[in-house]
Amino acid sequence: MTDFLRLACLSLAIGGSCLVPQAAAGGQTIRNGIFWKDTAGTPIFSQGGGMLKVGDKHYWYGVKYAEAVSYANAPNPATAARASPHFAAVTAYSSMDLVNWTFEGEVMKAGQPGKLADANAWVGRMGVVYNARTRKYVLLTQYGSKSGGAGVLFATSDTPTGPFVVERLQARIGNVASPTSGDQTVFIDDDGQPYLIFSNNGDRRRLYVAPLRTADYLEVEPATQVYHAPAGGREGNAMFKYQGLYYFCSSDLHGWNASRSYCMTSSRVTGPYTPEKLIAGTDADFSHVSQNGFFIPVHGKSGTTILYAGDRWSNFAGNGHGYNIWVPLSFKGAEPRFHSLSEFTLDAANGSWSVGKGNNYVLNPGFEADRVRQTGVAGWVSSWTSLKGDAPFMNTQDARSGRWALTLRHGGETMGSAIQDIVLPNGVYTLKAWVKSSGGQRVARLYASGHGGAEIAQALAGPIGKWTELTLPGIRVDSGAVQVGVYSEGKDGDWLALDDVSLVRE
Repeated sequence: MTDFLRLACLSLAIGGSCLVPQAAAGGQTIRNGIFWKDTAGTPIFSQGGGMLKVGDKHYWYGVKYAEAVSYANAPNPATAARASPHFAAVTAYSSMDLVNWTFEGEVMKAGQPGKLADANAWVGRMGVVYNARTRKYVLLTQYGSKSGGAGVLFATSDTPTGPFVVERLQARIGNVASPTSGDQTVFIDDDGQPYLIFSNNGDRRRLYVAPLRTADYLEVEPATQVYHAPAGGREGNAMFKYQGLYYFCSSDLHGWNASRSYCMTSSRVTGPYTPEKLIAGTDADFSHVSQNGFFIPVHGKSGTTILYAGDRWSNFAGNGHGYNIWVPLSFKGAEPRFHSLSEFTLDAANGSWSVGKGNNYVLNPGFEADRVRQTGVAGWVSSWTSLKGDAPFMNTQDARSGRWALTLRHGGETMGSAIQDIVLPNGVYTLKAWVKSSGGQRVARLYASGHGGAEIAQALAGPIGKWTELTLPGIRVDSGAVQVGVYSEGKDGDWLALDDVSLVRE
């Protein structure tokens, strides 16, 4: 079995079935967990956006927030946690291969005459469509301003690269429980008809599909409610179409933070839809520490790949590096699976992908997924024995990067471990982790076992007062699996902290 096929079978480790993606022999690398840059080496600022394909070229639109610029320059989770969004501009980027992006400019700016004059307005969750009748490119976005009102803002341009000029603000959408939308994206069907995919504002439990007015795309027509979500609601609403089925996908209502993702399917864009299901692979690290953004169908000569394009709102949540998390989906029948990859290659011409050479196989390696304090963190299995009966493992806001790290604080005589079982291709790997420790434990070690050979471990001897990287190279995997983790035996007052774990093929 080839490496990329074996990784696709990661689902076996969590009770799923082996899924087989196509190989991307001539692909280019997409890396997550970093701040992406355009072809000129300038940071890409594009959040809460969408994509339009014109001919063979893809145009990617998103929002540039003032906080995104400052956070990328100097990531500071403490500052990000208190940040509120300040709209700077809508940006546009273009690409032929969905990997290398050329900056096309700020196509609509704060302070622009008209509805955007309010510098404190909320602008986000936009998409762009082309109307052949008017020969106009139409941008529609959420807008909210104390002075200008709230609703769906429409702007037009003669070209996909702007500038876009504000046309109108639609303050109410028909057949919707609230006047305007909650989170929204734009979906364009095979016949060219665009739809707004959204939840209602407020509690966000009702999910809707609404066509844009055919004549000019400057009006959201009355909506069809397709689902009533449970308490807590849904956001990050987006749609894609694959093999004749419409997939309406959403995230938990977590604000700026990471979330699991859900989807439901229908043979008709307005439903009825199947019951909502969790997208497999999004729970172990909450969609690679991101929120549902939009989806990119990559139609190639050899097949079609659906890319999940997630937003990582690190500038507001402080949950790590990077703003854009893109990963491939694979399918078993109609069931999608999310492949939580830190690195993969994409061959847009062939519509195929494969696992990247430098992929980190550890899920939730920085312990950022849970968003709130937990005694058992996503993607990891923790266990302990304590005379006091307490739970020593928890994620704490004392991280090397992002906001969270995993900490074991011994209360009395305590034994504890945090482990992750990983299915992966055979080969030689290096395990790395950043640690701090009080010292004084009877046993404290980082280890790898179950890989087909003797356990490989490194003891944490003595106090480690600042974040220090430990490295365990030469882990030869012959069994198609490995267990990595930490183990500690200590007394009252002892502690051990862990962050930014990686397992990468040598």
